[in-house]
Amino acid sequence: MPTLSQYLAFHTLIETGSFTETGLKLNLTQSSITHAMNNLEAELDIPLIIRNRNNIILTSNGKIVYKHISKILQEQQKLENTVANLKNLISGTITVGVLPSISLVLLPKVLSYFEQQYPDVTIRLMEGDYDQIENWLQHGVIDIGFIAKPAPENFVFDFIFDDELLCIMAKNHPLADEENLTLHQLKNERWIMPKQNIDRDVLRILSEHKINPNVVYELSVDQVILTMVNENLGISIVPKSILRHAPADLVQKNFSEHYARTVGVAYKRNTSPSPAAIKFVEICKSFASYL
Repeated sequence: MPTLSQYLAFHTLIETGSFTETGLKLNLTQSSITHAMNNLEAELDIPLIIRNRNNIILTSNGKIVYKHISKILQEQQKLENTVANLKNLISGTITVGVLPSISLVLLPKVLSYFEQQYPDVTIRLMEGDYDQIENWLQHGVIDIGFIAKPAPENFVFDFIFDDELLCIMAKNHPLADEENLTLHQLKNERWIMPKQNIDRDVLRILSEHKINPNVVYELSVDQVILTMVNENLGISIVPKSILRHAPADLVQKNFSEHYARTVGVAYKRNTSPSPAAIKFVEICKSFASYL
């Protein structure tokens, strides 16, 4: 297929009437322009120009192709202008409330992409738990924040990804070799639980299955939970996203039923997120599809 650079060379050549001037205008050598024209004619399989010593003449077919290529280049210019305008609108500062697990699994790639594509945007991060992020949203401290369903009624919740919940245990735990693990197999276990302001889903799921866990430790730091479970001090259920840097010996087990927390970005109802904030959410969704 012909390339946009070939179209541009052809269009400029007809405008200037000279291979030399076309090369100067496009910052290319005369031989590069000749090569581009030869390739374009070969791709289309029709002659476009007649090369005279003093000028360039369009063939009858060349005149038709020139009109279409002119329209293509005009639309390309409109697209470039539109993108430039959009980038000018996407500027300013976004303050984002983030959960520790989101900081680990999603944000690095999103921030790297955002910095490259939208250098005029400043992103401020505030890491906190569910209660803190919801409070910051309520009082306008942050523009948008990551939380999990269910969201308070006065927030708009925009889905990002489902974060599967897994059971973790030490490699020498009696259930470590069990293939189809169920919640009821865990009802008599010692539990190392994340605090509710870090993860509300575990207690919700256990309550739905009428399991009253024997909680021996309740902690707010994910890495500490992983380490203590690895030492066989108890078991736990955690989101898959925090297991990227789990101890190598830690056993991670799926359940026979699927359990997950639904992660999204929220903002206060009856407010309008900035174009930069909307673009940030779009990019998060795009990268989350690869998790």
